[in-house]
Amino acid sequence: MTKSNTILRSLLRVLLCVSASLCSIRAALADDLPGTGKVVALDHFYNYQLLPNGTQFHYIWADKKNSGYSQFGDVWKHYGATLSKIDHAPTRQDLDRCSVYIICNPCNATKAANHEPHYIEGDSIDAIVSWVNDGGVLALFANDEKVGGCEYKHLDDLATKFGITFNDDVRNLVPSAKDRTPGTFDASLFPDHPLFKDVRMIFMKEICTLQVADPAKTLLIAPKQGGAQGTDIIMATSHYGKGLVFAVGDPWIYNEYIDVGKKTPNLPIDNRKAAENLVQWLLSAASAPRQP
Repeated sequence: MTKSNTILRSLLRVLLCVSASLCSIRAALADDLPGTGKVVALDHFYNYQLLPNGTQFHYIWADKKNSGYSQFGDVWKHYGATLSKIDHAPTRQDLDRCSVYIICNPCNATKAANHEPHYIEGDSIDAIVSWVNDGGVLALFANDEKVGGCEYKHLDDLATKFGITFNDDVRNLVPSAKDRTPGTFDASLFPDHPLFKDVRMIFMKEICTLQVADPAKTLLIAPKQGGAQGTDIIMATSHYGKGLVFAVGDPWIYNEYIDVGKKTPNLPIDNRKAAENLVQWLLSAASAPRQP
């Protein structure tokens, strides 16, 4: 064997060792992600809107336009989670396949496909409540009723089980994209909470406010707008049994606004950072699915 061949074989062995080490490191890092082994299911039933061609859109993983949640989905995947969807009224068996279940903007008759909304009710409410009680993580993203088309009555039939009520109101109207200030909340309002770590400002427009009762707690409060006295509850949480509920009155971090800070250089909006924090926090509170 020539000297050059010996050197090449030695280099090859070194490269193979380095490659094996890198694979081990990648595997170890993947195991450390908060979403490893966890499944995040997004509702595709209560929020059911169709384009003229019959394609479902708006606040769903597959929608890559401004109206979609594809970039929000990418954040969940970045932290190790697997994405899923539930396209029917959920059963306990469906939920036991999930670590996190998200309901966003359940549609009223104006927005729903064929003007036939699917209401949150009956056995599904019982299934969701029992699943949360046993350790499930539920995220509720509402909207305003008139523009966003959110259906409150049945959403509140569910949310009030956890001490949360979505109000039939609207605030954070933003008349012009030239001035997004009316849709912002800055760090002076943020509590010491993982969701707001290193976040300077968030943006959300045309949102509804909340009410809370035990066991729910306020997470973000802001002064009423227009010079009115008092405050509004913007976000809330509820530790229910072994589980956790997060609620906000807006779809918030869909594609159009997850990176709105890049479009608004005069304001330090950190929607993407807040989305990353939210995902990590909810995944850290979640467990692997009970059923495969």
